Amino acid sequence: MKTTTQLGLFVVALTTVQPVWAADQTVTLEDGRQVILHDDFTWQYNQPSTKTLASEHSHSKTSVTSQAVPLKTNSETQNAIPLVTASKAVNVSLSKPKNIQQLSNSGVDILLQAPQYTDGQLIIPTMLTNQGSKSVMSIALRVTLNNADNQKIESQDVTLWRSIKRMPDTYFRAKTQQKGKDIIFTVPKMNDYKIQTEIIDVELW
Repeated sequence: MKTTTQLGLFVVALTTVQPVWAADQTVTLEDGRQVILHDDFTWQYNQPSTKTLASEHSHSKTSVTSQAVPLKTNSETQNAIPLVTASKAVNVSLSKPKNIQQLSNSGVDILLQAPQYTDGQLIIPTMLTNQGSKSVMSIALRVTLNNADNQKIESQDVTLWRSIKRMPDTYFRAKTQQKGKDIIFTVPKMNDYKIQTEIIDVELW
């Protein structure tokens, strides 16, 4: 109704100023649409050409598909914690402490965290994650510590986690995370060591 009223007013105004139209007139309405007023006092909407709409659609489609998926940078890749499933020596630095490595076996992830040296002891905290569907009863690790020249200093087997069977409160449940036992070596302080680790036991229940 509003559009019809506007068109009526335009027609009245134009016929008052110019009784005879020499050609069709294009008028823009308040809502932005355009209409064409013919010299026989009829009108129609001014529709964009099919070619123009196709061009706009093509441009819009090109703009959407031109966005590239971001890739990992070299720095992000280098900062990743080494993930190993077999025995492999890695560096342990006290001058630049950071997470050492992550091991995985039977759905259990073992993260060796940043080392610290206190009261004559090299201490390596551990964090355990049970990614599996069963409870974990025990986790054991064989750890060999070498100096920076890869000469052996000490080796030990460490039980990082142990549950008591038939005591559910002690179980390492599926899809949970627990702090494991610290790995401790009583050794002279050095800026850098090398450590070799191997998972020797994962018992599920």
